[in-house]
Amino acid sequence: MPEWQGAGVGTAFLNEVMQYHLEGNGRCGHKYHTFFHTSHPQLCGYLRNSEKWVQTGAMLFGANKKRSNASIVKTGKKENGITGCGYGGHFRAVQSFKYLGK
Repeated sequence: MPEWQGAGVGTAFLNEVMQYHLEGNGRCGHKYHTFFHTSHPQLCGYLRNSEKWVQTGAMLFGANKKRSNASIVKTGKKENGITGCGYGGHFRAVQSFKYLGK
C-alpha cells in the first residue's frame, strides 16, 4: 500500500481531469460532462457524498450471462468464428456517476 493512500490524491486527480474536460480543454474543444462507473465501495461513497458528482445509476448484480453468450456467438459466426463465452452473471455492484463541476 502506498504511504499516501487515503490522503485524497486519487480523487483530487479524478476531479481535475473531469473539470478539464468540462471546461472544454479536452476532446476537440467541446465541453463534456463525464460519466464514471466504479464498483469500489469507498470511491462510491466519496462520489455519492461530493457536491461535484451526482449518482445516475446502480446495478447490484451482473446481467444475464446466457443472453450475452448468445449475442457473442451470433456476432462471432459472422465475423471470426467465436463459438461462445459471455459477460455478466456476477454479483458486483457497479454504480454510475456524472461529474457536475465546481
